[in-house]
Amino acid sequence: MSKTLLILAHPHIKDSFANKIIVEKLKTLIPDLEIDNIYEKYPDGKIDVKAEQEKLDKANTIILAYPMYWFNSPYLLLKWIEDVFTHGYAYGTNTYKLEGKKLIVSMTMGGAKDEYKGKFDVERLVGPLECTALFVKMKFGGYACTLDIPFTIKDTPDVAKAKTAELEKHAEKLAELAKN
Repeated sequence: MSKTLLILAHPHIKDSFANKIIVEKLKTLIPDLEIDNIYEKYPDGKIDVKAEQEKLDKANTIILAYPMYWFNSPYLLLKWIEDVFTHGYAYGTNTYKLEGKKLIVSMTMGGAKDEYKGKFDVERLVGPLECTALFVKMKFGGYACTLDIPFTIKDTPDVAKAKTAELEKHAEKLAELAKN
């Protein structure tokens, strides 16, 4: 039985710099981690709702991991939530199957830290997922966010080395949030 389920929602994980590092580090930090790569599993967007709900049933902690696209999570993660968090399963009259489970958010962004202040602060961007968790009576366990990941990072070894350390700390924060 898995205790921690990572819903990996990266449309281009094979080309990713940041999320690959986070996932690999998490594997070493959370021994019972189950990874559900929804873009690999559902490239056509046809989600096996029952199978996904069964995974959620077995997990105590769910981590949603994704790159931020236009101030939101990628399309398939939104669709996954809409399809899987159904009435009669995640919410409804006396039906809250996710109640008490912990939801944690892991996101990466290419933009500079200064760009995400004020109207665009990270707490505001995480807000809809926190509201979703609370609506279905989950515990919102917090988030980890790494910003300032340039698209050309693979071409700049010094920047890549510094970001690798930062991304490993990102994974360590997720593991700590999953523990508490």
